Amino acid sequence: MENFLKKTSRQLGELGLISPAVVLDEQRVRNNIRRMADKAAAAQVRFRPHFKTHQSGAVGQWFREADTSAITVSSLPMAEYFAEFGWNDITLAFLLNPRELPRLGELAEYLDQKKGRLGVTIDAVATALQLVEANLPVHIWLKIDTGYGRTGIPWDHAALLRDVAGALGPHHSPTGLLSHTGDSYAAHGVPDLQAHWDAAVERLTLARSVVPTTRRLDLSLGDTPCCATVPTFEGVDEVRPGNFVFFDLMQREIGACQDKDLAVAVACPVVGMYPDQGRLVLHGGAVHLAKEHLRFDGQNTYGCLGTLDPSGRAMGQVLSHLPITGLSQEHGIVQVEPEVFRRELAELEIGDLVLVWPVHSCLSCDLHRQYHTLDGQVLARR
Repeated sequence: MENFLKKTSRQLGELGLISPAVVLDEQRVRNNIRRMADKAAAAQVRFRPHFKTHQSGAVGQWFREADTSAITVSSLPMAEYFAEFGWNDITLAFLLNPRELPRLGELAEYLDQKKGRLGVTIDAVATALQLVEANLPVHIWLKIDTGYGRTGIPWDHAALLRDVAGALGPHHSPTGLLSHTGDSYAAHGVPDLQAHWDAAVERLTLARSVVPTTRRLDLSLGDTPCCATVPTFEGVDEVRPGNFVFFDLMQREIGACQDKDLAVAVACPVVGMYPDQGRLVLHGGAVHLAKEHLRFDGQNTYGCLGTLDPSGRAMGQVLSHLPITGLSQEHGIVQVEPEVFRRELAELEIGDLVLVWPVHSCLSCDLHRQYHTLDGQVLARR
């Protein structure tokens, strides 16, 4: 009987892969998209997924087929890229860089002519004043720090909130308050994630209550762990998860997804085999997987080997007992006990392909320029 890893190598080889490449399960991606879109629709909140994870016009089309019309991006070039694919309602959820104002204005005017809108985020009086002076047709979001501690106006700093909102003046009033609850990535399990969500919603609501305005401000919240696990999006007007489109080992560890939801992995050629030392060496290093890691059994883990479904047309298992334990620029190391190597890895040969589930799919995918679907398509990335 053919070894399961050997069979996966043969199946990956049928896709014509010869060097490290991202492999994508289209049906799982579509399922992830539809599930989140339906959840937002049921809660009657705006679904504005973050496209920084996939950064692909082709994958973006799958969102359109799930009735998505508004998106989030993390850079101006990314916004320009998706505008070329016809996306007209775009929020740039990275703090506004005043040096980009002329180029930002060109995109804002273009989207305005298309009856769309460009959203920008700010958290400082100085930025607000420069934005007012530029007088661009944009929707302005106040970035709020609800506990993550990276950027944003602290949710309980009422004076600063009023100052930033006041600097916008009467003709550039904010659209709403926006937060990324990245602290949820430190959560473990659904109850903990629910507590993070509840706290973020409460803090955004309190922050909104101190902003002087004549209109109701929207609340926008986004992170995959919470959005994937809380039963409802009550309390906000918009959700902006991104990683859910593919998920990864980090989300699996947090409790935000199951094995059946994991939708991308990296195919890596075997370049070295050392049975007596229990070591398998892959052409799949930091420039292919990224250096994000988890702690499994007291050691850093940069990914895990996996399999395809017996059909070769769907992703298969996560082999947690076969981790990537070392990573340099081009090399990935699987270090196991020699007896485990002889039992599970010995049938592999140099030149075979193995599948590696990444720890953080956003970063891993960003290191590649295309996706290979399991039915043989090649999809371009930005």
